[in-house]
Amino acid sequence: MDLDELQRQHDEIEAMIARFHQAIADENIPQRLGPLRWQFARLLMAHLALEDRIFYPNMQRQPHEKLRGTAARLESEMAPMASDFAAYMARWSDDRIEREWADFCRETREMLAGILNRLQKEEGLLMPLLFDAGLIESSRIRRAG
Repeated sequence: MDLDELQRQHDEIEAMIARFHQAIADENIPQRLGPLRWQFARLLMAHLALEDRIFYPNMQRQPHEKLRGTAARLESEMAPMASDFAAYMARWSDDRIEREWADFCRETREMLAGILNRLQKEEGLLMPLLFDAGLIESSRIRRAG
């Protein structure tokens, strides 16, 4: 399990979320977001796949009961994120974004908030448990929930 890669992806997703927020800051001026949206989609889907195939299954094999339980709860809470994001991408074509810019901005803010909440939960809840289980050093814990 490469926690450094997981953290690097979290950092990259957070940076892209900040770029998205800048791009949709003004609901009156539509922006062309095709490249940013697809770059974000590739990054997010790769990250979710890493978590689903490697990170969470690895958490379920750990002897630390609280870590297993918290990981299982977070995994089930967040399970629909990939399908929800795919539906969001399908709903918003470039033409529709241009026509319904304000609605796109609002829905995008909600979607980004959900993703950021997921990252913060993982870091705030799982990282301290990974430390307690002896799997990471305390210097790796960046957020407190």
